[in-house]
Amino acid sequence: MRERMTAVRSNVADIVNGTFGSENGPHVISPYGVELRRVALVGFIIDRYVGQGNFASITIDDGTETIKAKAWGTEASALEKIEANKLALFVGKIREYESEIYLVPEIIRELDDPNYMSLHLMERYHALLTRSGITSPITSDLEETLLDATSSPTDMAQTTRVTSGSGLRKIDKQILQYVELHTTPQGVSINDIAEFFAERDYDKVEINLRVIALCDRDLLREVETGRYLLMNG
Repeated sequence: MRERMTAVRSNVADIVNGTFGSENGPHVISPYGVELRRVALVGFIIDRYVGQGNFASITIDDGTETIKAKAWGTEASALEKIEANKLALFVGKIREYESEIYLVPEIIRELDDPNYMSLHLMERYHALLTRSGITSPITSDLEETLLDATSSPTDMAQTTRVTSGSGLRKIDKQILQYVELHTTPQGVSINDIAEFFAERDYDKVEINLRVIALCDRDLLREVETGRYLLMNG
């Protein structure tokens, strides 16, 4: 069974300011040397276009740069449902046509809490450190600041704090335990994971974000679209 590429936490500038290549499939090498093939972004949908012939596009702005996501045929319906001026989580693959780098959408979720941007930025710094080999004491301080900035009385914010000594958050451990207990040869559905934790008052979007983060840390692997196994499972 062919495994899915891990979605790497990125900002738009990592993509548009990077170098596009097509060897072994379309990808971008970011200015920090990180290879990007499938990315996870958090940003505002500042424009949406629905054209003839089942074509749709959106423009994503995360404050660093803007990039378009394009879809054709049946996949265009996913972009047609997204409203402009909304904060969204976006997962998709990098493509290039006539010198324009764009994205092909896989997952799009509207976000109600602006703190998700800070959480995403923190995870992006982690991806940068682990995938590029760059080290900086400033980054650690910034990560701590961003994490503190998400603090609120809500259960969601409480679960995003790093547990001492482990490097994993409480919710991360719970997700890994759930996947381990419900493993099948086809993997565990993200919908089942999100529903399980939603019944326990967790936010579904936050669970989606945590699953992506666990894949980036090589603790989960996506065996097919939306289905996950433990990396050593």
